[in-house]
Amino acid sequence: MAASFRDGAVVGLCLMAMVVVGSIGVEAQLSNTFYDNSCPQIQDIVKSEIRKAVKAEARMAASLIRLHFHDCFVNGCDGSILLNSTPSMPSEQFAGPNVNSIRGLDVIDTIKAKLEDACPGTVSCADIVAIASRDSAVEAGLTPGYPVLFGRRDSLTASQADANKFLPGPGSVYSGLKASFEAVGLDEVDLVALSGAHTIGRVRCVIVRGFLDDQDTNAQFRERNARICPPNVDARKLTDLDLNTPDKFDNQYYKNLLAGEGIIRSDQTLWSTRGPINTPLVTNFASDPTAFATQFGRSSIRMGNIKPLTGKQGEIRKRCALVNKRSVDAEPAITLFASQ
Repeated sequence: MAASFRDGAVVGLCLMAMVVVGSIGVEAQLSNTFYDNSCPQIQDIVKSEIRKAVKAEARMAASLIRLHFHDCFVNGCDGSILLNSTPSMPSEQFAGPNVNSIRGLDVIDTIKAKLEDACPGTVSCADIVAIASRDSAVEAGLTPGYPVLFGRRDSLTASQADANKFLPGPGSVYSGLKASFEAVGLDEVDLVALSGAHTIGRVRCVIVRGFLDDQDTNAQFRERNARICPPNVDARKLTDLDLNTPDKFDNQYYKNLLAGEGIIRSDQTLWSTRGPINTPLVTNFASDPTAFATQFGRSSIRMGNIKPLTGKQGEIRKRCALVNKRSVDAEPAITLFASQ
């Protein structure tokens, strides 16, 4: 079974790069050639800025990958997570799963400014988030990379309530994670593959402490975490999600799960909850880094196709934090730092 997943991932990744994805009529299209004529500089500009950001702070790669996930799972990949609060619209950045943890907004703003100079009014913030996620993974070590499909437009609204409703938390068990993914059209293969992004990044001690009694992890690992995050240590202290290769995008995450070293419940449950799909996938990804990398790319493309706004829907924001037509009402952006 594991081999078939890998074979399917290789074929699927190639096909996804060739197929134009549509959801609403002829205009609703995503394509990896969308900006070839209107903004051919996009690939070079984004890659250069991501390289600078990750070189300055390795953790930023994980933050930008997470930003894409948290955007797409709330009413689709539309850049809504980037919007500031207004008097009538609370920002998604202050929803429970995001407050004190969403990072990388300044990197997206820098990329947007560069692209506005090169190709004014052309590249959406939603597309920037998608390619920034891919380039962050590649910069951290993901090989091979994967094609990013473009053509998303930016939302006019955000929903803090939906962010609270649809984003899975670190305490989620397998059934809950599966339901969250199914709600946006993704399956268990996508769940296991995309969770592998936790091979890089950090987590706060306040979260680690919540799982010190998780019997699905091994006793020595729990003792180690208790020493790093004792009650008298600042709850905001960070520790690595992957203890072995914390800043390298590799398959070590799955090896950790097999050893009972998933630092949060939503990770370890991928292995401790035995099933016909997740169990062989975790085993396969732990032994075959190419299988993981290929499926991660394919699943990232699938995630990027969640309910995109296309054609004449939405808009191309001039600034990612503000809706064009009512930017005067927007409050200043606040970037808060914590996990991932």
